[in-house]
Amino acid sequence: MRRFDTTKARVFLGNWRTVLRFPYSVPSIDLQRSSNPLLACFLMILAATRTHLPRNLAVSGWLATSGMLAVICLATGCGRSELGYKPNSLHAASLTREGTDQNPISIAKKASEVVETWFGNIDQPKWPTDQVGLADQVLRMDCVERCAGPVGRGIDKVERGLFRKHCVSCHGLSGDGLGPAAMLLEPYPRDFRRGTFKFKSTPVGKKPTREDIHRTLHDGIPGTAMPSFRALDESEEFAKDVEDLVHYVRFLAIRGEVERRLISLHVREGVELESNSQRMQEVLVQVVQKWADSPDDVLVIPETPDYFQTPSDDSDHAQRIEKGKTLFESELTACVKCHGPTGAGDGKSQDFDEWTKDWTILAGIDPKHPKDWKEMKPFGALKPVLSKPRNFHWGAYHGGKSPSEIFKRIVLGIEGTPMPPVARAHNGNPGLTDQEIWDLVYYVMHLEDR
Repeated sequence: MRRFDTTKARVFLGNWRTVLRFPYSVPSIDLQRSSNPLLACFLMILAATRTHLPRNLAVSGWLATSGMLAVICLATGCGRSELGYKPNSLHAASLTREGTDQNPISIAKKASEVVETWFGNIDQPKWPTDQVGLADQVLRMDCVERCAGPVGRGIDKVERGLFRKHCVSCHGLSGDGLGPAAMLLEPYPRDFRRGTFKFKSTPVGKKPTREDIHRTLHDGIPGTAMPSFRALDESEEFAKDVEDLVHYVRFLAIRGEVERRLISLHVREGVELESNSQRMQEVLVQVVQKWADSPDDVLVIPETPDYFQTPSDDSDHAQRIEKGKTLFESELTACVKCHGPTGAGDGKSQDFDEWTKDWTILAGIDPKHPKDWKEMKPFGALKPVLSKPRNFHWGAYHGGKSPSEIFKRIVLGIEGTPMPPVARAHNGNPGLTDQEIWDLVYYVMHLEDR
């Protein structure tokens, strides 16, 4: 019998509770462990009809729902459903698509088994202490353990399963960006397993700091489906939740990147997928070390000029706008190519992000042709969508709208997207001076007023 991901029922059940105003006193069903999610949803609806609808309607609801229960049980089974991290079949399929007869499903499964020996399973995560030492420099395992597993409270009254409570509907149980709502969103939820993060204070190729991920969770990403969790940070009961989620996101990213690199090493060099392989363990150490080094890679931002806070006279304002506009339109910055001449995001250059190119262009697939990319759908691929340049007139900046955050986006670029870092005159290198970058920031922020 087919088994469904029981965590999806949390999304469906949440929606039904909203529509039907279910009180929490309605008999509950363990969606995390033991029940078929569709069956669970219908049982909850059944309980609600019995409790809250007029008798004649309740009887009709009972009859209709009973029929549906029979269909669901026959179609999907009513037994126990086991959850787990999904093997990265899409990455394996992209590497084995041309010039090899290897089975991507089998490769992904073996790689997942190796990673599980190091990082544990979805309910009982662990850290590979024997291979890389203590986790202290990278993350806190007590935070990871609190976020993993099913939602609930133990005898100590501490809430657990935070990732499933807050994040799984979009990012998926494995952090693969394939949650139940993923295909409905644009841009798609982030796949953490690539180890690539957009909005950070470190250069391209370097890992984000804890503070970078915390800022994204706290502020959200305006203009996308990623919400702000500021309310958790500011509450007394849930004040620790966001910081704990930061550690779990880092855990998923490290685990996922190790898994990807093991698959690549096996396909490209024929190294056997075994946890005691020296080459495999070297990959593990390399990935963890890059995350440990992230605080040393942070870009130092010069102090924001006073004129961003204090209104200047009209002549100074006009001069800065003109300087910034000249830089915006210059070949050195090439802003116009993507963002358009007025900053409306309508430039001629449009491209896909690196998450999409990873399994399309790099695998010899044209993402613009459905006939080509649809062969990857069985492995978890979503429809390729162009990475749209920001329309500055909207004033919704994904990485934050403060002058210092926009400065970072210009100097560092946005990793994983077509947005490159601008050349900066630093340590003798040619490029824009810091003052010119501030002029460009000033102009970009001015575009919101148009």
